[in-house]
Amino acid sequence: MRRPGFTLVEIVIAIAVSGILFALAVPLAAHGVRTMVFLPRAMAVNQAAADVMHQLIEGGFSDSALTGQTIIRGLRSAVRRDASATGGAVWLVEASRVGYRTSDGLYVVIWRDGGSSTIRRGVIGGASCGPPPSNPASFDTIPYDAAGNGITIAPSGTLFVYYGTTGAVIAPIGTGCPSAPIRQVEISLTAQTGNGLFDQGQAQQTMSSSATIRVP
Repeated sequence: MRRPGFTLVEIVIAIAVSGILFALAVPLAAHGVRTMVFLPRAMAVNQAAADVMHQLIEGGFSDSALTGQTIIRGLRSAVRRDASATGGAVWLVEASRVGYRTSDGLYVVIWRDGGSSTIRRGVIGGASCGPPPSNPASFDTIPYDAAGNGITIAPSGTLFVYYGTTGAVIAPIGTGCPSAPIRQVEISLTAQTGNGLFDQGQAQQTMSSSATIRVP
Protein backbone atom coordinates (compact mmCIF):
# COMPACT_ATOMS: atom_id res chain seq x y z
CA MET A 1 0.00 0.00 0.00
CA ARG A 2 1.25 3.45 -0.94
CA ARG A 3 1.96 5.74 1.94
CA PRO A 4 0.18 9.18 2.04
CA GLY A 5 2.11 12.14 0.67
CA PHE A 6 3.79 13.18 -2.55
CA THR A 7 6.72 11.61 -4.25
CA LEU A 8 9.68 13.66 -5.37
CA VAL A 9 8.60 13.28 -8.98
CA GLU A 10 5.13 14.60 -8.21
CA ILE A 11 6.58 17.58 -6.38
CA VAL A 12 8.87 18.36 -9.31
CA ILE A 13 5.96 18.12 -11.75
CA ALA A 14 3.79 20.38 -9.57
CA ILE A 15 6.58 22.97 -9.36
CA ALA A 16 7.13 22.83 -13.14
CA VAL A 17 3.42 23.22 -13.89
CA SER A 18 3.16 26.12 -11.42
CA GLY A 19 6.14 27.79 -13.09
CA ILE A 20 4.59 27.42 -16.55
CA LEU A 21 1.27 28.81 -15.35
CA PHE A 22 3.02 31.74 -13.69
CA ALA A 23 5.08 32.41 -16.82
CA LEU A 24 1.88 32.47 -18.90
CA ALA A 25 -0.06 34.57 -16.41
CA VAL A 26 2.38 37.50 -16.46
CA PRO A 27 2.17 38.26 -20.23
CA LEU A 28 -1.57 37.59 -20.21
CA ALA A 29 -2.04 40.07 -17.40
CA ALA A 30 0.14 42.62 -19.22
CA HIS A 31 -1.89 42.07 -22.39
CA GLY A 32 -5.08 42.60 -20.44
CA VAL A 33 -3.78 45.87 -19.02
CA ARG A 34 -2.78 47.08 -22.50
CA THR A 35 -6.23 46.14 -23.79
CA MET A 36 -7.93 48.11 -21.01
CA VAL A 37 -5.81 51.15 -21.89
CA PHE A 38 -6.21 50.59 -25.64
CA LEU A 39 -9.99 50.26 -25.91
CA PRO A 40 -10.94 53.83 -24.87
CA ARG A 41 -8.26 55.21 -27.16
CA ALA A 42 -9.41 52.99 -30.02
CA MET A 43 -12.96 54.30 -29.63
CA ALA A 44 -11.66 57.88 -29.53
CA VAL A 45 -9.53 57.61 -32.70
CA ASN A 46 -12.33 55.81 -34.56
CA GLN A 47 -14.73 58.61 -33.63
CA ALA A 48 -12.17 61.25 -34.60
CA ALA A 49 -11.52 59.71 -38.03
CA ALA A 50 -15.25 59.36 -38.70
CA ASP A 51 -15.88 62.95 -37.56
CA VAL A 52 -13.18 64.33 -39.86
CA MET A 53 -14.59 62.41 -42.83
CA HIS A 54 -18.13 63.55 -42.11
CA GLN A 55 -17.11 67.19 -41.73
CA LEU A 56 -15.03 67.17 -44.93
CA ILE A 57 -17.57 65.37 -47.09
CA GLU A 58 -20.94 66.35 -45.65
CA GLY A 59 -20.03 69.41 -43.57
CA GLY A 60 -21.22 70.28 -40.12
CA PHE A 61 -21.36 72.81 -37.34
CA SER A 62 -18.74 75.53 -37.17
CA ASP A 63 -17.34 76.01 -33.67
CA SER A 64 -15.82 79.41 -34.47
CA ALA A 65 -18.74 81.13 -36.26
CA LEU A 66 -16.60 81.64 -39.38
CA THR A 67 -19.37 83.16 -41.44
CA GLY A 68 -21.99 84.14 -38.92
CA GLN A 69 -23.80 80.88 -39.61
CA THR A 70 -23.60 77.56 -37.83
CA ILE A 71 -23.23 75.13 -40.75
CA ILE A 72 -20.34 74.82 -43.20
CA ARG A 73 -21.24 72.52 -46.09
CA GLY A 74 -18.76 69.84 -47.17
CA LEU A 75 -17.23 68.80 -50.47
CA ARG A 76 -20.36 66.94 -51.53
CA SER A 77 -22.11 70.32 -51.71
CA ALA A 78 -19.40 71.91 -53.86
CA VAL A 79 -20.85 73.34 -57.09
CA ARG A 80 -19.93 75.79 -59.79
CA ARG A 81 -22.22 78.76 -59.24
CA ASP A 82 -23.46 78.87 -62.85
CA ALA A 83 -22.41 77.73 -66.29
CA SER A 84 -20.70 81.02 -67.11
CA ALA A 85 -18.68 81.23 -63.87
CA THR A 86 -14.93 81.14 -64.21
CA GLY A 87 -13.26 78.34 -62.30
CA GLY A 88 -14.84 75.13 -61.13
CA ALA A 89 -16.51 74.05 -57.93
CA VAL A 90 -13.13 72.84 -56.62
CA TRP A 91 -10.76 75.72 -57.32
CA LEU A 92 -7.73 74.89 -55.15
CA VAL A 93 -6.09 71.47 -55.42
CA GLU A 94 -3.06 70.48 -53.38
CA ALA A 95 -1.96 67.24 -51.74
CA SER A 96 -2.77 68.52 -48.23
CA ARG A 97 -5.18 71.36 -49.02
CA VAL A 98 -8.38 71.83 -50.98
CA GLY A 99 -10.56 74.84 -51.75
CA TYR A 100 -14.17 74.62 -52.94
CA ARG A 101 -17.26 76.73 -53.45
CA THR A 102 -20.35 75.57 -51.56
CA SER A 103 -23.89 75.59 -52.88
CA ASP A 104 -24.68 78.51 -50.58
CA GLY A 105 -21.84 80.63 -51.98
CA LEU A 106 -19.04 80.19 -49.43
CA TYR A 107 -15.40 79.75 -50.45
CA VAL A 108 -14.05 77.11 -48.11
CA VAL A 109 -10.43 76.06 -47.62
CA ILE A 110 -9.55 72.83 -45.79
CA TRP A 111 -5.98 71.95 -44.89
CA ARG A 112 -3.88 69.84 -42.59
CA ASP A 113 -1.90 71.84 -40.08
CA GLY A 114 1.43 70.04 -39.68
CA GLY A 115 2.28 71.81 -36.45
CA SER A 116 -0.79 70.63 -34.57
CA SER A 117 -1.46 67.51 -36.69
CA THR A 118 -5.12 68.46 -37.06
CA ILE A 119 -7.42 69.30 -39.95
CA ARG A 120 -8.52 72.93 -40.21
CA ARG A 121 -11.30 74.64 -42.13
CA GLY A 122 -11.66 78.31 -42.96
CA VAL A 123 -13.57 80.63 -45.28
CA ILE A 124 -12.14 83.29 -47.60
CA GLY A 125 -13.77 86.06 -49.61
CA GLY A 126 -13.51 84.47 -53.05
CA ALA A 127 -11.85 81.86 -55.22
CA SER A 128 -8.18 82.49 -55.76
CA CYS A 129 -5.25 80.48 -57.03
CA GLY A 130 -2.01 81.20 -58.85
CA PRO A 131 -0.34 81.86 -56.50
CA PRO A 132 -2.36 79.82 -53.97
CA PRO A 133 -4.05 81.87 -51.23
CA SER A 134 -2.81 81.93 -47.67
CA ASN A 135 -4.71 79.83 -45.16
CA PRO A 136 -7.51 81.79 -43.43
CA ALA A 137 -6.58 83.35 -40.08
CA SER A 138 -9.89 82.22 -38.53
CA PHE A 139 -10.64 78.52 -38.70
CA ASP A 140 -12.34 75.50 -37.21
CA THR A 141 -10.25 72.62 -35.91
CA ILE A 142 -11.61 69.23 -36.97
CA PRO A 143 -12.32 67.36 -34.81
CA TYR A 144 -12.60 70.20 -32.33
CA ASP A 145 -11.45 68.10 -29.37
CA ALA A 146 -8.58 66.28 -31.11
CA ALA A 147 -5.79 68.13 -29.30
CA GLY A 148 -7.43 67.71 -25.91
CA ASN A 149 -7.71 63.95 -26.47
CA GLY A 150 -4.12 63.63 -27.68
CA ILE A 151 -5.28 62.58 -31.16
CA THR A 152 -3.30 63.48 -34.25
CA ILE A 153 -4.54 63.41 -37.85
CA ALA A 154 -2.11 62.53 -40.64
CA PRO A 155 -2.46 61.71 -44.34
CA SER A 156 -2.61 58.02 -45.19
CA GLY A 157 -0.35 58.34 -48.20
CA THR A 158 -1.82 61.51 -49.76
CA LEU A 159 -4.59 63.38 -47.95
CA PHE A 160 -6.40 64.59 -51.08
CA VAL A 161 -6.37 62.88 -54.50
CA TYR A 162 -8.33 64.47 -57.35
CA TYR A 163 -10.10 62.88 -60.31
CA GLY A 164 -11.45 64.50 -63.47
CA THR A 165 -14.67 63.87 -65.37
CA THR A 166 -13.08 60.89 -67.19
CA GLY A 167 -11.90 59.25 -63.96
CA ALA A 168 -8.25 60.12 -64.56
CA VAL A 169 -6.16 61.50 -61.70
CA ILE A 170 -5.70 65.29 -61.88
CA ALA A 171 -2.24 66.09 -60.52
CA PRO A 172 -1.93 69.32 -58.50
CA ILE A 173 0.22 71.96 -60.16
CA GLY A 174 2.36 74.68 -58.61
CA THR A 175 -0.27 77.42 -58.77
CA GLY A 176 -2.88 75.35 -56.93
CA CYS A 177 -5.31 75.73 -59.83
CA PRO A 178 -6.77 72.48 -61.20
CA SER A 179 -5.71 71.69 -64.76
CA ALA A 180 -9.19 70.29 -65.47
CA PRO A 181 -12.59 70.26 -63.73
CA ILE A 182 -12.57 68.07 -60.60
CA ARG A 183 -15.29 65.45 -60.48
CA GLN A 184 -14.23 63.52 -57.39
CA VAL A 185 -12.03 64.12 -54.35
CA GLU A 186 -10.63 61.12 -52.51
CA ILE A 187 -9.62 61.55 -48.86
CA SER A 188 -7.29 59.20 -46.96
CA LEU A 189 -6.25 59.84 -43.37
CA THR A 190 -5.04 58.21 -40.19
CA ALA A 191 -6.11 59.20 -36.69
CA GLN A 192 -3.97 57.97 -33.82
CA THR A 193 -2.84 58.50 -30.26
CA GLY A 194 0.88 58.49 -29.52
CA ASN A 195 2.71 56.29 -31.98
CA GLY A 196 -0.41 54.21 -32.70
CA LEU A 197 1.19 50.94 -31.50
CA PHE A 198 -1.07 48.58 -29.54
CA ASP A 199 1.90 47.08 -27.67
CA GLN A 200 2.41 50.51 -26.13
CA GLY A 201 -1.27 51.01 -25.34
CA GLN A 202 -1.84 53.36 -28.28
CA ALA A 203 -4.50 53.21 -31.02
CA GLN A 204 -4.68 53.96 -34.72
CA GLN A 205 -7.50 54.15 -37.29
CA THR A 206 -6.98 54.58 -41.05
CA MET A 207 -9.96 55.66 -43.13
CA SER A 208 -10.57 56.48 -46.80
CA SER A 209 -13.61 57.90 -48.55
CA SER A 210 -14.49 60.22 -51.42
CA ALA A 211 -16.91 62.95 -52.44
CA THR A 212 -18.38 63.29 -55.89
CA ILE A 213 -18.79 66.86 -57.15
CA ARG A 214 -22.27 67.31 -58.63
CA VAL A 215 -21.56 70.39 -60.73
CA PRO A 216 -17.80 70.49 -61.36
